[in-house]
Formats: sequence, C-alpha cells, structure tokens
Amino acid sequence: MDSYIWSVIFGGCLVTVLPRVLPITLLAKAALPERLVEFLTCLPVAILAALIAAELLLDDQHPAFSTNSLKLLAALPTLWIAIKKNDLLLTVFTGILSLAFLRFLCA
Repeated sequence: MDSYIWSVIFGGCLVTVLPRVLPITLLAKAALPERLVEFLTCLPVAILAALIAAELLLDDQHPAFSTNSLKLLAALPTLWIAIKKNDLLLTVFTGILSLAFLRFLCA
C-alpha cells in the first residue's frame, strides 16, 4: 500500500478517537457544575429518542405513517416493556420479535 492509503487510515483513526478521548481526559478530574452534569446525563436518552422517532415517523425525510405502520405497531409493546421492565436487552428483544411477528403475519 502506498503512503496515501496509510495516511487516510491514520487520519480516520485520529478523527474518530480524538473527539471521544480528548473530552474524557480533559474533564476526568475537573469538577463540573451540578446543572451541567444533570444536562449531560439526559443527552444519551434525548439523542436515542430523536433517532427512534425519526426512524418510526419519517420515510425518506417525509412523514410516513402508512408505510411505517408495522414499525409503529411493533413500537407499542416495545415501549411498554421499556417503561415497565427498564431492561435494555429485553426491550431490544421485544422490538425485534414484535416486528418479526408482524411481518410474518402480513407476509
């Protein structure tokens, strides 16, 4: 391999690792304000909710309730399990099995 390929691989590694490692190393020993810590703990849930909502409600960047109806139906028991059991693995299994079952019924 020539040097260009190696530089692209190294550059890709660098831009992947730096945004993850740099904030952790800089903020590991710093005392952050309580409100900032509370805000940061809510970020993963908010990002995941936005990703799931976009997947369920949009089709090619346009609202699509009819084409995603199976996904919406499968989301109902999945949401119920997520709220009641608070178990990520069980929630994922419920979502997968619900969608598979609905697709089997409609096939």
